[in-house]
Amino acid sequence: MSKKDGEMEVSGAKQSQVEGLPPTSDESGRAYFPSYEFVGRALETSQIGIWTWEIATNRVTWSSNLEAIHGLPSGSFDGSLSFVENDIHPGDRAAVKAAIDETLRTHKPYRVQYRPNRANDEEHWVEAIGSVVLENGQPVRMLGVCRDVTERVQTERELRVRGRQQEAVARLCERALTATDLQKLLDEVAETIAQVLDVEMVKILELVPGDAEMLLRAGVGWKPGLIGTAHVTTGPESQAGFALATGEPIIVNGVADEKRFSDSRMLLEHGVVSGMSTRISGPDGRSYGVLGVHATKERQFSEYDLSFLLSVANVVAGTIQRHQLDQRHELMIRELRHRSGNLFSQLLALFSQSAKTSKNIADLAVKYEARVLALANAHRLITEGGWKSTSLTEMLRTLLQPYLDRVTLNGPDVYLEPDPAFGLSTALHELITNAGKHGSLSRVTGRLDMTWTVTRTQRGLTLLLEWSETEGPAPKRTRRPGFGSRLINMVIERQLNGEVRQTFDTKGMHTQLTVPLTHERWPTPVHPQIPATQAFMPPP
Repeated sequence: MSKKDGEMEVSGAKQSQVEGLPPTSDESGRAYFPSYEFVGRALETSQIGIWTWEIATNRVTWSSNLEAIHGLPSGSFDGSLSFVENDIHPGDRAAVKAAIDETLRTHKPYRVQYRPNRANDEEHWVEAIGSVVLENGQPVRMLGVCRDVTERVQTERELRVRGRQQEAVARLCERALTATDLQKLLDEVAETIAQVLDVEMVKILELVPGDAEMLLRAGVGWKPGLIGTAHVTTGPESQAGFALATGEPIIVNGVADEKRFSDSRMLLEHGVVSGMSTRISGPDGRSYGVLGVHATKERQFSEYDLSFLLSVANVVAGTIQRHQLDQRHELMIRELRHRSGNLFSQLLALFSQSAKTSKNIADLAVKYEARVLALANAHRLITEGGWKSTSLTEMLRTLLQPYLDRVTLNGPDVYLEPDPAFGLSTALHELITNAGKHGSLSRVTGRLDMTWTVTRTQRGLTLLLEWSETEGPAPKRTRRPGFGSRLINMVIERQLNGEVRQTFDTKGMHTQLTVPLTHERWPTPVHPQIPATQAFMPPP
């Protein structure tokens, strides 16, 4: 570059500074450009600044746009090397100094990225490229350029994060295909999420029978003793319940200021500030629980983070379904070994007891056929569903089909394992038969109200089913209990380890059945059952 203002020599061509003109050529065909202003505009447009450092005097010269690139007020740069050093973020100064020292030693160019030391917390990145000028083999000055690379750094980081997340999902998918211990896999999932998303707390909540609450099945960062025992309500007042109710993933930037839900006691006790939650559900839309992450500092979770959480939730749902299928196959094989013999025992016992209480062959045929049909219906509901858990509502609708116009059903969506389903259907059949012959269902004006809830007792989750008859004939308290009543007590109390309570008033009979529930959604180890000869009732 020549020292005349407005002129510079490029490839031997003399170039005159002409404001606003594009490159052209003179009479001899040589190209000329608007020099200083052209270069200045090009640097400003590309966010590139030029600098020099006189090593002997420690004086630094900046192009004017470097102040803007570093987020400094115009005219604040004083030309000193100390100013430049202080303008670099403390966490990056050592790396910048090491790069410069290496260039001074080897005389090779350097390239380094650093953050300007800004007062606010806004992330900003600058890349510096420099080379050394030698005189008599010794460095006398350095010169180079700086440019804003914030967008590039963020993009590269997002790509790395996304790649790490995809690797984690692929690794979990591989483990899910072969893992035989569901709890161990869930623990691994929680630890992986915590590491990849860099959060303090992860929770995997299992939706338990009755859909009233969720169990903290696995997690990271929670107080000792909570995993496996703590429960969270499924109501929309909790963050997990809100995610479950809406069916959409949610992001929380400030738990204390959250307005969508109110019950955040457990989160606030752990110092949670930010978090994400998403429902764990299968392809059929059935919910299994909620997967959530929480941070104790304000955190802006990205769409990539949310996508990763959704992917892991799908892996968990698929794993649960695979274990359910495996357990179902094991159960079916086990049932084939003893269910057939047990079924014959049930049929023989039903026939013998029905015969004792029947007036004649015709009466015996009606009673026996009805009881066998009730067993068949229960078997159909279970076997047609692939031996998976059976909906209590669907079972009641099947048993009460002839009376549905006079029946009210009200309760949560409860799923029963095969054995409780068989036993409960047998007991309910006897109640229905009695109501149709002697109770409220024997009259057109009679009504039957059935309500059920799931509560937590000392024996765990328990189904409480209320049977209330109204508008029927006055109940006969003194009538001798028949085989149907004894059968109800046997299957509920002896087979299902529950309780039966019956009361009579002027409105009609009221029956309360209490049945302990087992896990219905997430697989648990299959334990040997009682022998077939004891599973239903003692021999007549």
